[in-house]
Amino acid sequence: MTMMLTGSVAVGSLRHWPRKLAPRLVLSVWVVGSAALLAERPAIAQEATPDVTEADVETLIEDIIVIGSRRRDRSAIESPVPVDVISGDDFVMQGDNNLDALVASQVPSYNVGQEPISDAASFIRPATLRGLSPDSTLVLVNGKRRHRGAVITWLGSGISGGAQGADISAIPAIALERLEVLRDGASAQYGSDAIAGILNFVLKDDSSGATSDARWGSHYEGDGDVLTLAANMGVPLTSDGFANLSFELKNSDPTDRGVQRGDAQALIDAGNPYVRQPTAQIWGAPEYSGDYKLFGNFGVDFPNGSEAYAFGNWAKRQVEGGFFFRNPHTRGGVFEGDPLPDGTKDGIPTVKVADLSGDRSANCPAIPIIDNVPDTAALAAVRDHPDCYTLYEKFPGGFTPQFGGNIEDRALAVGFRGKQGEWFYDLSAAAGRSHAQFYIYNTINPQLLGHRNDIPTYYDAGAYTETDRVVNFDLSKPFSIGSSGVPINIAVGLEYRDETFEVTSGEPNSYYIDYEYQLPEQGFGVGSNGFPGFQPDDAGQSTSRSHAAYIDLESNLTERFLLGAAVRYEDYRLFGDTTDGKLAARFQVSDAIALRSSFSTGFRVPTAGQATVRNVTTEFQDGRLADVATLPASNPVAQQLGATPLNPEQSTNFAIGTVISLDRLDITLDYYNIEIEDRITLTSRFALEPKDIEALLAAGVSDARSFTSVRFFTNRQAVEASGIDLVATLPFELWGGESSLTLAGNWSDIALTDYDERFTSENRRSQIEEGRPDLRAVATLTHSRGPWRFMARGRYYGEFYDAPTNDGSVSFYADPRLLFDVEAAFEWNDSVTLVVGAENVLDEYPEENPHGEVTGLIYPEGSPFGFNGGYYYVGLKVALP
Repeated sequence: MTMMLTGSVAVGSLRHWPRKLAPRLVLSVWVVGSAALLAERPAIAQEATPDVTEADVETLIEDIIVIGSRRRDRSAIESPVPVDVISGDDFVMQGDNNLDALVASQVPSYNVGQEPISDAASFIRPATLRGLSPDSTLVLVNGKRRHRGAVITWLGSGISGGAQGADISAIPAIALERLEVLRDGASAQYGSDAIAGILNFVLKDDSSGATSDARWGSHYEGDGDVLTLAANMGVPLTSDGFANLSFELKNSDPTDRGVQRGDAQALIDAGNPYVRQPTAQIWGAPEYSGDYKLFGNFGVDFPNGSEAYAFGNWAKRQVEGGFFFRNPHTRGGVFEGDPLPDGTKDGIPTVKVADLSGDRSANCPAIPIIDNVPDTAALAAVRDHPDCYTLYEKFPGGFTPQFGGNIEDRALAVGFRGKQGEWFYDLSAAAGRSHAQFYIYNTINPQLLGHRNDIPTYYDAGAYTETDRVVNFDLSKPFSIGSSGVPINIAVGLEYRDETFEVTSGEPNSYYIDYEYQLPEQGFGVGSNGFPGFQPDDAGQSTSRSHAAYIDLESNLTERFLLGAAVRYEDYRLFGDTTDGKLAARFQVSDAIALRSSFSTGFRVPTAGQATVRNVTTEFQDGRLADVATLPASNPVAQQLGATPLNPEQSTNFAIGTVISLDRLDITLDYYNIEIEDRITLTSRFALEPKDIEALLAAGVSDARSFTSVRFFTNRQAVEASGIDLVATLPFELWGGESSLTLAGNWSDIALTDYDERFTSENRRSQIEEGRPDLRAVATLTHSRGPWRFMARGRYYGEFYDAPTNDGSVSFYADPRLLFDVEAAFEWNDSVTLVVGAENVLDEYPEENPHGEVTGLIYPEGSPFGFNGGYYYVGLKVALP
């Protein structure tokens, strides 16, 4: 059921429920339900869902799953919806310890790119599940909602553009007992964001023992060295509790896989000795330094069977990477002057000269550029004129800004759970904060060129902060109904949640505007070039609050037939209310085969940041750098271009699949279809006309003259995501040892079923629909014998569309690639294990971009496996009882 209201205007209603049920709900109920009814009906027995005692819970706790069902006796293989359970050991069995990359290596429908030169998205990388945006996947830790990251993906290509997801890279892999991946819509159970599915990170709860892990690795190219030190320790907390602590420290050197840009090489060929070499612009992984992660998980049992628990984290890292090269002849707002007439179409290019006379009476000479060389006599004349200045004097070879961020993440959750009579209860509260402080150097604010060659080149640009709070009260009870004692589990709950997005202004130099010399009117850009500092008018907080209530029912109607239903009502102060529902069923056809299906409606509300923030980014447009402003929907110019207040997304999710168990072989095969209406996304760019700039200035946007185009968030898209997930596992014996083969694959299709061509360009449509491989597969073979352990993995990535720097003029389709990883480990004794391995052992690179010389990036920017080539590593693991 879906009903969404904004004020008194309905954007969805209960009357849509029958239409959306057909044919999906009819199909799912018919397939699973009719199979149950046609089968010989067994006697209903209490053993199907026994009453769960505290002792039973202790026995089952290692085997049950947390997500997808609120029953306390449900395993992954028995779930009516697809749930993958990945052991924490699987994450530490590889070289890359970044959790985003580790999840992508295990879950084929999860994709995360390298994100070079992507503003703050390089620091908190956007990841997609089932081809949908990062904030369409709900992230939990120990079953509790994780706060969002502070970064909005302004330069993320494709469907990630404008997303604000959680920062899972703040979680150390060594802290994990397991990861549960729910591949099904679950907004009716868990609230906003759970459209594509859920990632639930379950922390270790050992009360004894300690493990340390040290790893060093490097790329075949000889760069990108990574040193990681990690440790986990469990200690008793009183006689009936535990404290489990995890720590990780990482330092990662940058990589560079770019080539010299064509325009930079032309400058060098013309005799300019100041251009940065070997590449004016760096394309590669950023540098991580001081990457600290600390996680704690705590619990204390009481004699009455109740438990107090808490978990939390603190993480901090500094990340730094390069930006686009500023050509000393063509960078607008800094170097590029008005062309001189010469009878040709474009005229003679010139170097930009500032008039610093105060009344613009200096009559500064023009500096023509002939064959990539400025006229030396004109340069000398400007240099000798007391009221004239050109930034070419300080940067004759141009410059490449370096962009960095200090990212801090902390969270704390506390709770109390237990059993009162027949009811299980869980009362919890959690708060999390993600803070991103930005800086930029080797750049200038052109508005400060009154300082001439003493102009500052380092700027603190301000900060984004996301603070989320949530309070939950959950109750559940298994009981029997009717004369035949049909078992049923009921769960009910209440939730309060608020999310606050805060913008902190940068230092004054980062946004300073010079009115004395009328530099904006002279065409000079405003703000630290590449990432302008946040202005005081943009600073402030925006908060979104909600209250929710849900009911969740699940019953084994027979020993073979399970049926579940959930309804959730949620009310948002800013966006109205919504009622959503879910039905799920599972039928055990035989001992070897089961069918399962689900249908649900869902929603996702705009984040507080998406609804209010303003931002300026630098992008390529037709081979040239240009400043693009993202305006809030309330801005008059955005409204003139068609912006309207943001509404929640509405979604329907249908899935049907089978579970097959043949002796040792387990197979799950699931088809899914997700339809999203009113999708929240960024528009394509709108070129500004002079009247638009004047309107922006009148609205208080003081840096409007720097913009070449604008965009804003909108609901003017509808998306359909469909696909097939396959997971197969086979343990077997080989050569006197134990082996296991796992195959996980995902075929997916993303289609824009409705969109406004004014708001979504053809290039952006291609990025959304084809920016990730349609086919991904991972096959992993492990073998253990005596003190030896071996792993071999194959990763297949299908064809995908790539438009570097969001510029469709240099787009292309990258061919499929098959990568291999290997690892060998030797247990020196019961405590010490030596590890050696390689990722992408055959040193495969993505297909080269035939237009790569334009931007200096010869590999696809959106490659789902990066473009750093092979990586080898060695490690030492020490475990104590």
